This record gives sequence, C-alpha cells and structure tokens, in this order.
Amino acid sequence: MNKQQLLENFEQYFQVDDANQVNLKEVSHDEVPATVSELEEKIPALFKLANEMKELDHKMLSPLRSLGDIATDLATFLQAQSRKIDLIMSHILATEQPDEDNIYCDSYGGGGIRFTSSTTYPLGTQLRTKLFLRQEAAAIYCYCEVIDVKSGEDNTFQHTIAFTKIRDEDQELVVRASLHAQTRQLKKRQSDQNKEQNS
Repeated sequence: MNKQQLLENFEQYFQVDDANQVNLKEVSHDEVPATVSELEEKIPALFKLANEMKELDHKMLSPLRSLGDIATDLATFLQAQSRKIDLIMSHILATEQPDEDNIYCDSYGGGGIRFTSSTTYPLGTQLRTKLFLRQEAAAIYCYCEVIDVKSGEDNTFQHTIAFTKIRDEDQELVVRASLHAQTRQLKKRQSDQNKEQNS
C-alpha cells in the first residue's frame, strides 16, 4: 500500500484518546512479513496464547448470560478469575524485550496508532509494533508504517503510524477495545457531570 492508501485506511477507523503501552522497533522493509502466514510465524507464542485466552473467555461466558440469575453469579465469578489470569499475562507480555522503545500512545483505533516522542521517525519508517491494551488485558503484535509526523511542544513530534501487517482477529480486538474505551470515557464524563450538578 502507498502512503495515500494507508492514510485513507487509517482514517476509516475511529481513534480513541487512551494511553496504552507501545513497544516499537524500527525494522527494514525486508523484515516486514509479506503475508499473514509469515506474520503468524513471527508472532511470539505468548502473544498468541494471550489473545486465544481472550477469545475463549468471550465464547465461554456468552452462553452463561442467557441462563438467568444463577448463571449471572457464576459468570461474574468466572470473569473475576479470568481477569486475574489476564492481568498476570499482560504483565508478562509488557515486560518482554525491554530493549525496544517503550512509550505510551496518545490514541489508537482499527487503522493504527498515534504517539508523541522526542525521537523523530521519518515518513515511511517501518516499525515492529507491540500494543498492550491494558483494560482488555490483550497484546497485539503487528507491523506499522509512519504516515504522518507533526511537530509538538518541547521538541516532541506526534507520529501517526498505520497498521501494514496485522491479523484480522487482532485488528477486530483493537476496534473492540477502542469502542470499550469510548464507553468508559462517556460513563466517566456523565458521572463527573452528575457529581457537579449534585454538589
């Protein structure tokens, strides 16, 4: 995809302002997988395991919700157990390969990520990217390209990086996570407004 196509693809998706850890490693064009099957081979086993666990949780808990009140308590208990495992998993993933550039993004969505850094990555730079979605306790391993750079304050630069190689299920996870984050932000805003009105 050329830069214009990547930009159009990026803009098709909603971006949510939400800070999450991102590990970046600059790579050459030759190191970017040419196919999804090549990407699959490069994804560390821990990342695959974490995301498979998320999918299993999602599939297993959904049928319980339709069984009524008794199942609701069971589902709540199982979700709490699952969350503990998710948190341990996300901690293990986030501490993997600390030699990479470890930053927090400004926003993310189904098309890519925006982040601010004192390091400038030129347009077209290829980045092996690990996005850690804290609230979802999920981790995405993919490749991105720098498609826009804007000067910020204090000699910083905001970069827009578009997904160039990402598994479909991981992209869906990013989209779902961005919608969940927006819902949390809206609820918090309503809660804050209610507190203001009641004080």
